[in-house]
Amino acid sequence: MTTTALPDLVGRPIDELPTPAVLIDVPTVRRNIAQMAQVARDFGVALRPHWKTSKCAEVARMQLEAGAVGLTAATAAEVEALVDAGIGDVFWAYPPVGPHRVGTALRAARRTRLIVGVDSLESARPLAEASAAEGVDVEVRLEVDTGLRRTGVDPDDALPVARRLAALPGLMLEGVFTHEGHVQGLGADPERRMEVGTAAGRLLAEVAERLRADELAPESVSVGSTAGARSAPSAAGVTEARPGTYVYGDENQVAIGTVDPADTASTVLSRVVSTQRGDPVVVDAGIKAMSSDGSLHGDGRIGTVVSDSGGVLATGYEEHGVLRGASPLRVGDLVRIRPNHACGLTNMHDHVLAVDGGIVVDVWPVLGRH
Repeated sequence: MTTTALPDLVGRPIDELPTPAVLIDVPTVRRNIAQMAQVARDFGVALRPHWKTSKCAEVARMQLEAGAVGLTAATAAEVEALVDAGIGDVFWAYPPVGPHRVGTALRAARRTRLIVGVDSLESARPLAEASAAEGVDVEVRLEVDTGLRRTGVDPDDALPVARRLAALPGLMLEGVFTHEGHVQGLGADPERRMEVGTAAGRLLAEVAERLRADELAPESVSVGSTAGARSAPSAAGVTEARPGTYVYGDENQVAIGTVDPADTASTVLSRVVSTQRGDPVVVDAGIKAMSSDGSLHGDGRIGTVVSDSGGVLATGYEEHGVLRGASPLRVGDLVRIRPNHACGLTNMHDHVLAVDGGIVVDVWPVLGRH
């Protein structure tokens, strides 16, 4: 484990740390990794976690050691960071639009196994032309919209698009994928989440069967979300799952019941800096520390206090957090705040502090932030 960044913090108890600081409970992370690896085994699917949640090489290696077949990335910087970290199998689940992304894909494909997600011929052609010109074959997956209505080809249009993708020089059609993110929007209704998530997996598997009937051979049928991790991969024909948030957990997953509070590994350590208003008090974790990701509680909070004082981080300025509903606090008191969204939080920080038993055991650089 690396201790090159801020080594003076290793060995310190958390009450001596500079704030705000992101704390990652290592035993909880290891437990979460083991639990999701078992979920994937029970479904008989490969696990390819989305790395944007942690952006830490240390976490990626733990996931691979637990049986993950590779990692998923969203940005060019994440792809480059994973390749630099020696990760041998990367899925870039984002259209390679623009010269910078095309260049990143070609460089990465020379160094590791890279699969790139596309959802149209328009997003694939520049990569095909560049890869053919340089003699670098790049694997691609066709994204299918199974209900989120963000990116992804309509299921009824997947076959003609796949035919034309497979004919492009320089590209190899490796499979199909989806992000069933609409499952999270269903809220705290586990039966409905199971129904909708399973339907998304079935729809993707049906698209894959249509491709096979047309003599195309999609190897991977890949679903991906934490909210759908116990439903979408259950569909017959799905071969891979790509959950991400599970590794740290967050308040939004707790709010809808997909992550147990005990399985949340990420908190922000913050100090009270002003009590002039009584309630609320002001802490040193504002939106630059927490991110401004919305709350699925529906009350606008930017974080939830999980230490003994209770309360919620109701709103924030850049360096000031407005904490309401806590038991009496004094200037200098410490609170720990669970973020709404772990992925957004990670991207706000240069490093996180790995803790075990209230002691810092390592400093993990956050990679690929840009």
